[in-house]
Amino acid sequence: MDNLDRIGDSIRSLRKSRKITLQQLSKETGLSTGYLSNIERNITSPTLMNIQKICEVFNSSLSDLLDRNAEERIIIRKEDREVILDEEQDIRMETIDFGINDITFIYTELPGQSDTSDEWWTHEFGEVGTVLEGELTVNINGEVFELKAGDTIYVKPHTRHCYYNKSKRSKSVSFWTRFWDRTEEKE
Repeated sequence: MDNLDRIGDSIRSLRKSRKITLQQLSKETGLSTGYLSNIERNITSPTLMNIQKICEVFNSSLSDLLDRNAEERIIIRKEDREVILDEEQDIRMETIDFGINDITFIYTELPGQSDTSDEWWTHEFGEVGTVLEGELTVNINGEVFELKAGDTIYVKPHTRHCYYNKSKRSKSVSFWTRFWDRTEEKE
């Protein structure tokens, strides 16, 4: 995959850094917000004429967008993370995906006394989680582990598990690496 394949990431990043809404960009370029949204999500490939319209709004060039996209592969800005919210549980997860095959990262915040102990997961990928702040309780197949800031845990693929924050006072912040081990598939 070259930088042109993910030019939408560059456009979104540049638009957000300039604090321009999709509606404003639509008005300035004459392109629909739906079309622009699809470009930013790399669902639609823009024509060169439409890239030129976008570049004119940003007072930029195609090479600037491609250079910015090369940076995107080594850095993901906080505002560009995909945020997943569970408003009922007040849980926040941010997906960090560099496009590296077989690996993604998740930043998770659980409020005090988050009751997710009944939400069990089983994945085909392994996970390594590190508690950055607060405490985290992890239940793996009925074995309970109490983790504190700095502790790291490994959850094997295809293993039933859940995690939650029992603390009454502080939130739990953790960072997870999800990876697929393709060597098992080859055997």
